[in-house]
Amino acid sequence: MTIQELNTRQGWTLNQKIDHAVGTVEAFLSRTGKVPYVSFSGGKDSTVLLDIVRRFVNRDIKAVFCNTGNEYPEIVRFVRSTENVTIIRPGITVREVIGKYGFPLISKEQASYIREIRHTNSPYLKEKRLNGKKVKGSFTGKISERWKFLIDKPFDISEKCCECLKNRPFRKYESETGEVPILGVMAAESDLRTHEYIKRGGCNSYEGRRVASYPISIWRDTDIWEYIHRFNIPYSPIYDIPGVEQTGCMFCGFGAHIEKISRFERLYDLHPKAYNVFMNYQNNGYTYREALRAIGVQLPDETPRLFTSKDFQTK
Repeated sequence: MTIQELNTRQGWTLNQKIDHAVGTVEAFLSRTGKVPYVSFSGGKDSTVLLDIVRRFVNRDIKAVFCNTGNEYPEIVRFVRSTENVTIIRPGITVREVIGKYGFPLISKEQASYIREIRHTNSPYLKEKRLNGKKVKGSFTGKISERWKFLIDKPFDISEKCCECLKNRPFRKYESETGEVPILGVMAAESDLRTHEYIKRGGCNSYEGRRVASYPISIWRDTDIWEYIHRFNIPYSPIYDIPGVEQTGCMFCGFGAHIEKISRFERLYDLHPKAYNVFMNYQNNGYTYREALRAIGVQLPDETPRLFTSKDFQTK
């Protein structure tokens, strides 16, 4: 699979993409021979995926939702109104994850690099994270120059929240039930997911640590909305609120620094109590509010600024 092949598939019509998604699921079920479930977040992408599977493949396939305790209330209500949904929960809270591993800032990739360089004893890994590894004329695996100042800050940054709050509970569920997942992941969502799709070689994965199906990998956001309107399927009303495009975990800081109106401003307007709880989560004695301000995220009650050495000396 190449990026050119992915681009071609992403340019298909909605009818072609529906047929491809259905064929992907049917091939996956035929080859694995195991009981499937749809990983259901309550967001628009997994809502469309669930409808495709139940409309065109098997109306009795169950959905599984992981309630981390940090989803928008509108999402949770929508999930509870959906038929045949099993709800699972992580064995750790967001507060505990942040306190142990650090704040989810910038991106999963950069957060993991910063976490690694702060906690590794390997000179090789430190060098790689500082200067990158040269591959085909370019350097990869490097902490961006923009974010190197975070290496020396007194709070930790980490990508571990998704692993602890979502990945582990689903792996535990799969281990206990023997069921296999159908996931609503799209390659267009990020460079990382584009790379994963190309590395996987298509929409089904039968090898590696996790057997899984990704039927809407080649879809784009416009396809999701076209499908919703064509089939008039219900979706969470949070998407009808101006400015809401992505719904994930309310506390997540990945990508918040590039938003013109930050998700935290929106959260403050919609759910101020939850906002205040999240802003006071701490790592090494520093609050989430302070960490977000350190990378310039616009908050509703403060003017963004970068920390200076004086801030930490007088803390």
